[in-house]
Amino acid sequence: MGWHNYYQYATHVSRDFREIAFLVKSSAKGKLEQQMKKKIAKPITSPIYIKYSKSREMRFIGETPILPIAYVRHKNPIDKKRSINSYTAEGRAEIHKKLATVNVAILHYLMRNPVRDRSVDYNDNRLSLYCSQQGKCAVTGRFLEIARIHCHHKTATYLGGDDSYRNLILIDVDVHILVHATQENTIGKHLSSLQLDAKQLEKVNKLRAILCLNEISK
Repeated sequence: MGWHNYYQYATHVSRDFREIAFLVKSSAKGKLEQQMKKKIAKPITSPIYIKYSKSREMRFIGETPILPIAYVRHKNPIDKKRSINSYTAEGRAEIHKKLATVNVAILHYLMRNPVRDRSVDYNDNRLSLYCSQQGKCAVTGRFLEIARIHCHHKTATYLGGDDSYRNLILIDVDVHILVHATQENTIGKHLSSLQLDAKQLEKVNKLRAILCLNEISK
């Protein structure tokens, strides 16, 4: 899956993965043919499984899905400057310029301390968001300290949300509590401590609306 995520921006990458898949499938067929099944009775709601479930090559060993190597889908790179790359002096300078305001110590801490019960995608995207948001809360715009960094699912996992980059956002711990709060005393307490302006409160309410929660008014 990591290969798919990395190479999905290459236009004809499926041709190479098809060749790799042919070799792997031939080897697996002889060794695991008896264990691999096409279907299982138990429903699987994992975002990773859902992403690959349309492939006819999907197989299972017990209840563990075996992801098909050939099932890679091309994805167009979005919002990336052509000048940003690791292969030229100018491209590397653009990368460093973009990271100039990022607290590297906090970034390294996040790299060394992934959230253990979350997916690889979740932890990778948490790092990417920290860089793209320049270490700031997406609601308040204030710099985030290590203990206050919370990675919020815009669409909650119980509502079908996944760990994709577009479904995640980094916010302050108190903002996160406010986004999910349903009790009036909790809402009042965090409104008082955060002192949000109208624009910041609007951002909070947009996040609450996605979760089907009532709007907060001052």
